[in-house]
Amino acid sequence: MTRRERFQFVLDYFSKHNPDAATELFYGDPYQLLVAVILSAQCTDKRVNMTTPDIFQRYPDARALAKARFDDLFELIRSISYPNNKTRHLIGMAQMLMEKFGGEVPLTVEELVQLPGVGRKTANVITSVVDNQPNMAVDTHVFRVSARIGLTLNAKTPLAAEKQLLQYIPTDQVHVAHHWLILHGRYVCVARTPKCPECPLQPACKYFAKHYGHPAA
Repeated sequence: MTRRERFQFVLDYFSKHNPDAATELFYGDPYQLLVAVILSAQCTDKRVNMTTPDIFQRYPDARALAKARFDDLFELIRSISYPNNKTRHLIGMAQMLMEKFGGEVPLTVEELVQLPGVGRKTANVITSVVDNQPNMAVDTHVFRVSARIGLTLNAKTPLAAEKQLLQYIPTDQVHVAHHWLILHGRYVCVARTPKCPECPLQPACKYFAKHYGHPAA
């Protein structure tokens, strides 16, 4: 199976079986999504979704969050990983939204990465989820799954993986392919003990071929 055929198999499968894949983070507008994505770094979506309702009730927009006291916001997110840093990032992010962007979340990667707590991955998530832009956010799930299947080859960094994925995924599928790979990594191709025997991507997967001895590679 060529690399292009491997991509096609994976994309065809998910297009048929999970065409409407979306983020599992709860949000109502771009501001809420941005808050949730910042909180989700090295933390489960489930934990974030348990935390954000109280944040959104108390700080419904960037204007309110920009005025938050550190201790008050910290109390709301103390169960999230790295609460000190994320409290500072959220307040700083909201303050910059007010000062530089009129309280609105910008929808370009270049503008988003200027915000505290927002790196390339987060910016790619925001633009792809809100605006269906063809930006591939590579988190730990995407990085792991892509390498195991053989979609990426010797990619040492998330940016290298992102560039390789964008070479083969059609532009109009990039925004949803991001979710396909994340969800597959979250529920099937898990980090410690991947559920290979039940995985529908066996025929295209190099990891399965290596460990279970079929000729996918």
